[in-house]
Amino acid sequence: MSPGLLMVGSYDYRLVALSVVIAVLASYAALDLAGRVTSARGGARSLWLTGGATAMGIGIWSMHYVGMLAFRLPVPVQYDWPTVLLSLLAAIFASAIALFVVSREKMGLIRAIVGSFFMGSAIASMHYIGMAAMRLSAMCHYSRGTVTISVVLAIVISLVAIWLTFHFRGVTSSGGWRKALSAIVMGAAVPVMHYTGMAAASFTPSMSINGNLSHALSISSLGAAGIIVVTFMVLGLTVLTSLVDRSFSAQALELESSEKRLRQILETALDAFVGMDSRGTIVDWNAQAVATFGWCREEALGQLLSLMIIPERYRATHEKGLRQFLVSGEGPVLNKRIEITALHRDGHEFPVELTISVMQAGGMHLFTAFVRDITERKQSEQALRDAKEAAEAANEAKSTFLATMSHEIRTPMNGILGMTELVLDTDLTTEQRENLGLVRLSAESLLLIINDILDFSKIEAGKLEIEAIPFDLRESLGETMTSLSVRAHQKGLELIYDVQPDVPEALIGDPGRIRQVLINLVGNAVKFTEGGEVFVNVEEESHEDTITCLHFMVKDTGVGIPKEKQEAIFEAFSQADGSMARKYGGTGLGLAICTRLVTMMCGAMWVESQPGRGSTFHFTLRLALQDKPSVGAVPLQPEQLSDLHALIVDDNFTNRRVLTGMLTRWGMRPTAAEGGRAALQALEVAKSTGRPFPLILLDGQMPEMDGFTLAERIKNDPGLVGATIMMLTSAGHLGDAARCRELGISAYLVKPIRQGELLQAICNVLNLSTQKKAPLVTRHTLRETMNRARVLLAEDNAVNQTLALRLLEKRGYIVSVAGNGREALAALEKEDFDIVLMDVQMPEMDGFEATAAIRERERSRGRHTPIVAMTAHALKGDEERCLSAGMDAYVSKPIRTNELFATIERLLGKSSNETGASHVVEIHENPMRPG
Repeated sequence: MSPGLLMVGSYDYRLVALSVVIAVLASYAALDLAGRVTSARGGARSLWLTGGATAMGIGIWSMHYVGMLAFRLPVPVQYDWPTVLLSLLAAIFASAIALFVVSREKMGLIRAIVGSFFMGSAIASMHYIGMAAMRLSAMCHYSRGTVTISVVLAIVISLVAIWLTFHFRGVTSSGGWRKALSAIVMGAAVPVMHYTGMAAASFTPSMSINGNLSHALSISSLGAAGIIVVTFMVLGLTVLTSLVDRSFSAQALELESSEKRLRQILETALDAFVGMDSRGTIVDWNAQAVATFGWCREEALGQLLSLMIIPERYRATHEKGLRQFLVSGEGPVLNKRIEITALHRDGHEFPVELTISVMQAGGMHLFTAFVRDITERKQSEQALRDAKEAAEAANEAKSTFLATMSHEIRTPMNGILGMTELVLDTDLTTEQRENLGLVRLSAESLLLIINDILDFSKIEAGKLEIEAIPFDLRESLGETMTSLSVRAHQKGLELIYDVQPDVPEALIGDPGRIRQVLINLVGNAVKFTEGGEVFVNVEEESHEDTITCLHFMVKDTGVGIPKEKQEAIFEAFSQADGSMARKYGGTGLGLAICTRLVTMMCGAMWVESQPGRGSTFHFTLRLALQDKPSVGAVPLQPEQLSDLHALIVDDNFTNRRVLTGMLTRWGMRPTAAEGGRAALQALEVAKSTGRPFPLILLDGQMPEMDGFTLAERIKNDPGLVGATIMMLTSAGHLGDAARCRELGISAYLVKPIRQGELLQAICNVLNLSTQKKAPLVTRHTLRETMNRARVLLAEDNAVNQTLALRLLEKRGYIVSVAGNGREALAALEKEDFDIVLMDVQMPEMDGFEATAAIRERERSRGRHTPIVAMTAHALKGDEERCLSAGMDAYVSKPIRTNELFATIERLLGKSSNETGASHVVEIHENPMRPG
């Protein structure tokens, strides 16, 4: 073909630019359509695929056709419309391939290459079919190489378009820059293939028009504009539809995602979830419901819930509750956590925890329930209850063993101590008295060890009670220190105690246990200290309205405790050094008991120590303050017990004999019974004869009928309600005091009981029985409520001072010592005393002169102080001389303790607090003076 024969064509660049714009819009529409086709499902997917391919094909075809219109030749050009339509179908086909490929969930390289091959081939076909639709008076010639390049470009451009569309199909933003950039790249690339294809064609003049003209159309400018407008409308409508659909689809996807999450939550829940409509039909059933009840989801849906999971005996109640809710809108189990019994598919019942709520759905009520299988929890609870009952049974067995051992150990000890005191009250030789004194001392030492062991056992078993009774701290502490001073002085130690001025006086607590702690700590300090001093200090650590916290400190200069041993000493049966047990003795229980006691009294105990420099033991206690210092009732005089009938009930012969001997010695008329039945018979006989027993002493532990049961029987008998009951037991139990108060028992004492303690208790309870709300008398109240008198001892002999001081303080008196009559007068000027014990012969001013001065002073003051003369003169007329000198009583030396105390208490109007052995205590005058 000669170059000179070629027709020269040109391009309308406005149409070229327009074709590029159409290509960009078609590319953007393709990106949007890809996302819609991908997210659509079922028929909507087919609809979007068909409509999207059509719209996208029209865009691509319009770009191609506008590009062809932009090419101008010197001859008129017509188009065969069936061929043009065929090129449009090729464009639609190419678009359908593209959308189908990019809408797949995954797109591998092979799928992309195959898709781009078919799409590129379809686009190339569209182009060359469109070229074949041209009808003009010229022959069209093609360059094979350029045609090949155009086809390859079509395939490559299709591959790029597919890749970009696939990766940006999920961009939901309509104006995303990545989507716009991708559309520009694709829109610019597609025309490249088109114009490369156009460059492959060349035209030569021809005398005739090539092709059939029967369907040929000449496209005017108006027709071209119409095609362009329609194309823009189609593409715009496509994009708009896509945007609207995206909005609705986003909501639908969010709803679908929410439903999926909800379903996933329900399916993975550890509780069974069951949905039920207002007819009682199951409408929902999660995986845990399958595991819980055994029915699969398909079997459960549509079935009545009452028939599936509710035992038959509860179905009527369930249906009644459902009807009640539908009528009233209220239900007894709604929005509550309840425990019920459920039914499994295999027929067995099991416990479940159920929560039911109700909601409105489509005008109907929908009930939702979460059900939890609590079989394992119930089994654990039952196992815990069984273990608790077993532990309580074991603890009860331990308590029973403790009570039995306490009774069996204390009973013979009571006999030993009681019989020893009775024998000591008889006429004995000096050797016999010393031997029996050693027996009593050994028995008391053994009793201390037994008490330690039993106290520790009670604490371990939780059976030890802390009392709350009024007491005076300074007097209680002074009495405790006095009892320990003998041991300290025997070792040449100084025993010092100090209570700070701001420490309250009148407190409420357990003075017996506080005394027990102090005796143990001070006793240990004395035991482990060879020289120096033991110092006890009490100070107030903090103070509240009704509570004070006291800090006790016991400091010694003894051997000290290594730091590594300081924690171990508070453990049971432990000492700082095992060799100390052999050297100093002891069970190793003392500090363990003290620690527990202090803890029970809301305090703490600790130690500070350095080996070779001594130790300081600290403990704190929280004690209540007394509102008003209690004033004890004046007890009966021992003389008033004469001829008083009393019933002793004890199954132990030795105890009956000891108690009978004590009561007989005090002038009472005791009757002994060996058990509850015998006691009831004796009470009936006494009642029938008109001489009922005003006092009954009961043993707490007896076979067949114990003391509490017998006391209840007595109190229920109208004819015996006036009797005063005292409980004597070998082992105290937790709650015994409360039972005593409930049954109206007046006293509760633990054996072995000393004569003085029992006498004081009897005098107190017989006096308190006239009060409406008499307090329970215990060994602690006996000690703390003792009416302490202030005694002035005027004695010049140091030995006599020491002996008299110890006897009087042991008796419970508060004693001040004066070395002669002048010092006695000075002491009386400073403070008042309840009684004066006056030695007759003293230097500077003797007893007669001092008595005369006292009586002279009393004439102006109107108060009389009893004075007891104490003298070694026992000649006839000495007593008369003393009485005529103004003294109230006369006691000769050597002093007999029972005679001295009887005289003092007679003058003070007090009963004997303690009647011990009537052994002689020698109080000697100064050997350097006669008389």
